[in-house]
Amino acid sequence: MPFDDVLNRLDQWLEANAPDELRVLNPPATAAQISEVAENRFDLHPELRVWLSRHNGVSTWARPGGPGGLLPGGHYPLDAEGMRLGQRDMEQEVAWSLEDENEEFVVGATAHVRWVPLARTVTGTQLVVDHREGPTEGAVLEIDQDLELWGVVRWKSVAEMFEETVLSLETGRPVPTATGGETRAEYVHEDDGTWQLVWR
Repeated sequence: MPFDDVLNRLDQWLEANAPDELRVLNPPATAAQISEVAENRFDLHPELRVWLSRHNGVSTWARPGGPGGLLPGGHYPLDAEGMRLGQRDMEQEVAWSLEDENEEFVVGATAHVRWVPLARTVTGTQLVVDHREGPTEGAVLEIDQDLELWGVVRWKSVAEMFEETVLSLETGRPVPTATGGETRAEYVHEDDGTWQLVWR
């Protein structure tokens, strides 16, 4: 299914079933904001460009807690600036690991200069898009220190992640987790009067 169609279906489902989640999604990022994510380091993956051209992540006030954790596992999509800062933080982590000679515990596990953070949870779990040349280029990787997931491929592409998310929201079908379990979303009323998707 074309990625634009997947994102149209996501917006339509949220509008009909989870309007607070749609409300916190930002309008499109500008071309300048998108180009600054990788800033001539490498070419930003086309599917990331499509996503940011549709929604520039979630409103900053929505993190942490509240609506916005609409991706499986309760991940909040980052805006272009969050992606840019996250990629630069990874560059710094890699540089420090090389200085400390412990790169085997960092590079390709918790950070890489060609990983672009896509989303995160309030507990620090991250989804990153791999921009390294090779079989995992464009894949969405998961980093979760509590579960000892070190750059594990969660989805083969950004489009696959969103398609699986939309199908789960539309049908109630569970989404497999990186550890072999399952998760699905419930729309929950919060004490502050908002509603949010909670992945259980």
